[in-house]
Amino acid sequence: MDSLTLTADLDALGRVSAFITEAAALAGLDERATWQVQLAVDEAATNVIQHAYDLDNPGDLTISWQSDGNCFVVVLRDYGRHFDPQNVPPPDVSSPLEERQVGGLGIYLITRLMDEVRFDFNPQGGNLLTMVKYLAHGPRNDVVTIPIHGRVDAVTAPHLTREVHDQIAQGARFVLLDFTAVAFLSSSGLRALLIIRKELMTLGGELRLAALQPQVHEVFALTGFTQVFAIHPTPAEALGAFGQGRA
Repeated sequence: MDSLTLTADLDALGRVSAFITEAAALAGLDERATWQVQLAVDEAATNVIQHAYDLDNPGDLTISWQSDGNCFVVVLRDYGRHFDPQNVPPPDVSSPLEERQVGGLGIYLITRLMDEVRFDFNPQGGNLLTMVKYLAHGPRNDVVTIPIHGRVDAVTAPHLTREVHDQIAQGARFVLLDFTAVAFLSSSGLRALLIIRKELMTLGGELRLAALQPQVHEVFALTGFTQVFAIHPTPAEALGAFGQGRA
């Protein structure tokens, strides 16, 4: 396990980023996974710097990593104030921006970006944060891709729901909906997608959406559903993301 220990102040963030970027390259993470790890580590280190110690008396922060070919593991350790994530309320990501309370976004991002996150503490060992990113081994070969055409509204949404349900009945658990040819999406379409997503998640599967046209993407943005669905610019990117994390 390779490690770096430095003083927990804001000047350390640049060195932390360089250290973890080099580590990700050595472990063979792709560009997207590297970005996810960079952001998760930056959020975690910033939390230590701003909350574990007094700003005028910073202590040590140690960051370590290792990879076994299947997982990339990053560990942050500090000896500051005991941190219990259960005491941090989840952030409000659905209300209008001007009504949201500040706080909790860092932990939220960490848990969304990494595949496993664990917080531990003991008086001798201090705070220990372990974050795991699964390494990609190529796209899954069991993803069902369904191209959608035209409108997804009160008339066509039931047909889409039945089509996906039939695929699920045949054993499909990983479903990609290709929106390249969709020009219109209504609230009825959104409800259908929520039903499909819930059914797949109940079965341990995933639903991902790809290639949303600007006007369709705006419907997701207006309703806050960009926070709910996994949306990708292209079908190829969506295919590569199945089984590789939450985002």
